[in-house]
Amino acid sequence: MLSFPDIPRIYTALAEWLACGLMIWQTQTTRIAHKKLGIFVLMGLGQAGLQVFVGQWSVLFWIPGMILNVAWMFLTFIVCSDDTLQVYLYNLGKAFIFAEFIASFSWQIYCYLLYQNHLTAHWLTASFMIISYLLLTLACRWFLNKHQQYLKHAHLTYREVVLSTLTALIIFAVSNIGFMLSKTQFPLGDIQSIFIFRTLINLCGLMLIYIQENQHYEQFLQQELAAIQHVFQSQYEQYEAYRESNQIIHQRFHDLKHQLEIIELEPSQQKRQAYVHSLKKDLQAYQSTIKTGNPIIDVMLTRKNLNCLQQKIQLTTMVEGALLNFMETMDLCSLLGNSLDNAIESVEKNQQIEQRLINLRISQKASFVLYSIENYCQEAPTFENGLPVTTKKDTQLHGYGLKSLSYIANKYQGTMTVTYEDHWFKLNLLFPIPK
Repeated sequence: MLSFPDIPRIYTALAEWLACGLMIWQTQTTRIAHKKLGIFVLMGLGQAGLQVFVGQWSVLFWIPGMILNVAWMFLTFIVCSDDTLQVYLYNLGKAFIFAEFIASFSWQIYCYLLYQNHLTAHWLTASFMIISYLLLTLACRWFLNKHQQYLKHAHLTYREVVLSTLTALIIFAVSNIGFMLSKTQFPLGDIQSIFIFRTLINLCGLMLIYIQENQHYEQFLQQELAAIQHVFQSQYEQYEAYRESNQIIHQRFHDLKHQLEIIELEPSQQKRQAYVHSLKKDLQAYQSTIKTGNPIIDVMLTRKNLNCLQQKIQLTTMVEGALLNFMETMDLCSLLGNSLDNAIESVEKNQQIEQRLINLRISQKASFVLYSIENYCQEAPTFENGLPVTTKKDTQLHGYGLKSLSYIANKYQGTMTVTYEDHWFKLNLLFPIPK
């Protein structure tokens, strides 16, 4: 039986470099930036040179050589991506196991198909290994794509990083135990059996990492849904409080109208007129009721308009509320509440009163309902995946308003777009009108 040769160091380096590129591609929003692409290529050349260099060391220094190569992979993540330490360490464990797998699997297939048939030309070997590496990398890229958003946002804990690192170390040790015992009295078989054993162990390692990642991803989605549901519930409770307070205010208006008649009997005409003028001004502000054709929208807009009057914000509305009668109460409360709260919070930062502007439109466009809200914004927000990044430090409690709006858009087969142009922040939701 023909014995398999060891994997040339240059192909091991290529596998490690591609594995780093795959992990960077998976976690970076803008992929590998053009300005860092040249650095990434240089890091690949450095990985190859390092592998060739440590390959000349004695077998006694095999472990230090591996540590040095892993350290170079870690350096590649640092200089070619912009993530947290948790993401670097987590991706390092995944990349190392993936590199071990594609190198072992590709070399094993090469030995079965080409080496045993004495097809060992350098160009043929290189072509086969590169094509095999690329196919395996693309397959893994497609396989791991569902977790891309989770990793992009760096929702990783140190516990997950430690598990990933320990998994990588255990898989590496077990997959290479055959090589370590091959020259002892406890061999695990011939070199072909050891290669098969190594490939299967590395494959199991990838599956184990995938299972762990899938569990973390499901937990992340559950937390996201729970947070969005909390936003819905909060807006609905706010609507109920608004409705109850409106009833109290209307009762107060009724009482004040009778008091005005008594106030007019005040002997001092100057005091009487000043008091009456003050009360009428207050009544005018608190009785700025908005009628849209939808009672839920009426309550929400009336209350938000009152808030705007207090904060000296000009809220302009052109709303056909009946167009949104198909929405559930909680969804409608969240739609109005979150979008208006975000706009009010944004314009409150404007120092100049004349720049505190909000425009709300709900209108019909063909067979669609257009929900459009825009506000004047002096500073351009930072966007990530089409949504602005929250500026609040407590991201666990904030940043879910727009996510809940996106959830509502998807629930009613609509679309949501967010843009910023000429100091105007615009949010548009387009819903098909149910037949």
